[in-house]
Amino acid sequence: MGIPSDDFLAMVRGALGREDAPPVEPYAPLLDDLAALESQAAAVRERIAGELPGLMTQVADTAALRGWNVARCAGVEDALDYVVSLAGRLGATSVARSEQEVFGAMPVDSALAGVGALCWPAVYEGAESRASVRRRLEECAMGITGADYAVAETGSVIVLPRRGLSRLVSVVPPVHVAVVRPQDIVGTLDDLFALRRLEFYRNGAEGGGDMGSYLNFITGPSRTADIEQTIVVGVHGPKEVHLVMLEQE
Repeated sequence: MGIPSDDFLAMVRGALGREDAPPVEPYAPLLDDLAALESQAAAVRERIAGELPGLMTQVADTAALRGWNVARCAGVEDALDYVVSLAGRLGATSVARSEQEVFGAMPVDSALAGVGALCWPAVYEGAESRASVRRRLEECAMGITGADYAVAETGSVIVLPRRGLSRLVSVVPPVHVAVVRPQDIVGTLDDLFALRRLEFYRNGAEGGGDMGSYLNFITGPSRTADIEQTIVVGVHGPKEVHLVMLEQE
């Protein structure tokens, strides 16, 4: 079934006007060694630190344009107040969250318990556990995650797949809340990939670690125009998304 891979690649090369052979010179960035990647990442981090106040404003403004409900919170208490108020508006009795570092400093479980909402970590082991977690998520009014990165250029939140962090938390419940800390912010997609290339080299290519199979980019609520080119929100994921920005932890 389908086109053989060699035939498909030959068609692509033909469309690009290239010979049926690999390029003489490899793609230059693939030749970067650890020292080069560390230097690039350090330069990115230094620039972000110098531009952070402006980048935080840019994240908020760009995210709002993409459909996020943005809350800039002075600290953890303000952020908890926002989440608790949102849960009250939704009438939430069950709220799922990821297992991430940010929740060690932001005790959403106890805060939501105070208003009668059970907040539970959506962690699973194996296929049977995954199915059970999925069923519980379908009953949740809200899912809460942290962010590995927030990109000022696009207003996107990036979540990396790993143990204790299922993409389902940000996809299955009808409302998704993403908590962003100052250290999560990068300026551009180029910044993001410079940092990820270093992590890949350290943990994947060099260290043999599992880097995961994808990056989850969340840029506003789920939307599609598959049917008659009409934009519909909330078909393939949450219809309402909230970006809770911690100005400081």
